Amino acid sequence: MSTNCIFTICSKNYLAQALTLKESAQKHETDTDFFIFLADLGTEDIKEIEYEPLDESWIPSWKEMAFKYNVIEFNTSIKPFCFKKLFNQGYEKVTYLDPDMFVTDKLDYLWDNLDKYSIILTPHISCCKVDFNGAQTEKSILSCGIFNLGFASIKNDNVGRNIVEWWCVRLKDQCYDDGPLFVDQKWMNFIPVFFPEQVLVSHHFGLNVAIWNLHERELLIENGRYKVKNMETGEIFPLLVFHFSGFDPFNDKVINRRHSQFGVDIYPSFKPIIQEYKSLEYKNGYDKYSRLSYALNEFSNGFVIMPLHRRLYRATLPEFRDDNPFSADGCFYKNLEKSKLIAHEKNKGARYKNEFAEKSKSTYIHYFQILARLFKRIVGIKFYCKILNSASKLCQLENHTFLMQNMKNVDKNMFFTMTNEKN
Repeated sequence: MSTNCIFTICSKNYLAQALTLKESAQKHETDTDFFIFLADLGTEDIKEIEYEPLDESWIPSWKEMAFKYNVIEFNTSIKPFCFKKLFNQGYEKVTYLDPDMFVTDKLDYLWDNLDKYSIILTPHISCCKVDFNGAQTEKSILSCGIFNLGFASIKNDNVGRNIVEWWCVRLKDQCYDDGPLFVDQKWMNFIPVFFPEQVLVSHHFGLNVAIWNLHERELLIENGRYKVKNMETGEIFPLLVFHFSGFDPFNDKVINRRHSQFGVDIYPSFKPIIQEYKSLEYKNGYDKYSRLSYALNEFSNGFVIMPLHRRLYRATLPEFRDDNPFSADGCFYKNLEKSKLIAHEKNKGARYKNEFAEKSKSTYIHYFQILARLFKRIVGIKFYCKILNSASKLCQLENHTFLMQNMKNVDKNMFFTMTNEKN
């Protein structure tokens, strides 16, 4: 067993990315162990893949977490538990990489720096620019966290174990993508404050290169190796890890589908690595695995779990904590059934498809605006504003517990907020 290891986390539909990452990591890190943690249930479709399954021996509340969290929240929530498991197995230095990352060189920079530091983090951006021209705005970075937790390297020492244990406690109940939180990521804003001498905020421009920092960097190829140039200083770094966040191999002209205006025409130097990664993704089964459904998106009878169900479970957790929320024979499911809150549809994908995403949003918005103007004319602006205030709270799915029957211990008149949530 090596003293160093790398791991990633994914659901079944991201296995092609995880296998591509594994292949690239093992190419450059021949003496480093690699693990895929599956945030999903194994099926016959993936029996040929070696992975670490969910188990109560190392993540005791995984079923509760898998139900109250959506697929992205759950994938990120188990991260510190994976670190803890690997620490307990005896690994001294552990690196997490998102499944859509691609290793292009040896990672000695990480292992060597973990001799001096307990944790290494990468900020989304590294340069102070008065005229900011990045794909992801500074405001959006503030909302999702200073550091990108698609990467984290932690040493198995007193500080590293302290960070991981603290992170486990926080993410067990507070890994939502709403309110002041952004899944596992914003929690790391605390780390340089807690441990100023033990944290390395990396300014290696070849580590965690992604859409949010491409405006700072230029990709070069020298003697067959990828290099990254700091556009501000001209300093050259070896490219260690490229982060293909939001990449769609069906549209390789766009680097990130959420920022389609920033494609290879804007950053042409990155075209070679995009083509290389695309071909490896297909080789590693993208056509097959990307079509697999998320097994934790259905009840035991196969009916789909809707976002409303997850948030109602979150809001009523004290009532159903001892119940298995996935079971069609459980108390939570029976309450939903009795309250006529079950959509009798089968699970068809990684996430429940919102009807608004299937049709033209602009059409719905147009008709809503017509009705809103008519309503305002009838009731007056003062009452209209009061209605808007209440409606904004009702838009939070947790505040619909009034739809459930026989909830004696839940105050249906109290609005649920992040501040009144109980751990």
